[in-house]
Amino acid sequence: MRELLTATETAKVLGLKTSTQVYKIVDFFDSNHEDEWELIEGDHFEFQRMSGGKPKRVFYEEGVEALAEYLDKDTPRIIKALSEIITKKRRKRKQLLVSRRITQELIEAGSLVEVRGELGFVSQRTCTSILQTNGKGINNSINRLKKGGLLEGQEGIELDKHFIKTEQNNLIWSQKGIASIAIDMSQNSKISKSRKAWVSAVGSVVEDCFKAEIKRLKAAPKRIEKAIASAKRAANHTCQVTGKRATRSNSLPLDGHHLFDKATRPDLEDLHENILVVQSEIHSEFHRWIGGKSCEPKDFLRFVSEVRGDLFDSVSDSSMQRFNSLTARLSTLQKNYENNHLHYRKL
Repeated sequence: MRELLTATETAKVLGLKTSTQVYKIVDFFDSNHEDEWELIEGDHFEFQRMSGGKPKRVFYEEGVEALAEYLDKDTPRIIKALSEIITKKRRKRKQLLVSRRITQELIEAGSLVEVRGELGFVSQRTCTSILQTNGKGINNSINRLKKGGLLEGQEGIELDKHFIKTEQNNLIWSQKGIASIAIDMSQNSKISKSRKAWVSAVGSVVEDCFKAEIKRLKAAPKRIEKAIASAKRAANHTCQVTGKRATRSNSLPLDGHHLFDKATRPDLEDLHENILVVQSEIHSEFHRWIGGKSCEPKDFLRFVSEVRGDLFDSVSDSSMQRFNSLTARLSTLQKNYENNHLHYRKL
């Protein structure tokens, strides 16, 4: 699920002081229907109804990138006194914004399909989503690149470097392949300047994003182990469901349970608040109950409420306080990160 930025958040990315300035730029942006700049509802923005007022625009990363590129090229026509410092800050912020969008697509695709050395590969469907194009657009670009030598300083695409073929004869693309397609589309495709701004930005950061993902995948086991150990120390080696703690005479095996499954939410795999310290027996029972499916905090809350309600004593103040604290924690985590509201890291 793509995320939307408010006008206030967009202003921050663009280096503007107020959301009013954003809307003024949008009005100017839309005023000339004969130029190649455009904002398309559903692609660049959505209308969102605010309480007690008219619907206002909220922006996808692609829309923010289009506005940023427009400002970089046409600043004198709108804002005459943007300093070089502000311009550099805006470029850095928009680069981070594009990077987080690529990271989002990788997470939604379940990370990389294959890793070969320093190259990571994704399906053509994910490649299309990253570039925010369609099958026709990407195939036209691929056909141009297969001929090679069409772009100054741009090499043609090569098997095992830019793409590989799967056993099903499908193409999967590396960061170098996506970068080549992005550069080609920004220079040769008959698309609007708004779309060119996006694919150009993708081309400039996609290799760094994939390198970061490969690094994350390689480091994940140790990082997760370290995060679980830290969570156990923070919980004083106490089960956060039952309140039981190991003693000299009674060992108590404890696990670190990922409330949002680490397979489907790798962005949260080492987030401290996503790791619940729980007795190994209860942890195993929960996963048997859910049947191997991916899980979220609401699933564990349902489990302890409906299946293992015996873990809490309704007449014990301490027991109910523990249950209420657990409910508040899991409900908050669910609200903050459900529906792919992703936890992003800087590259």
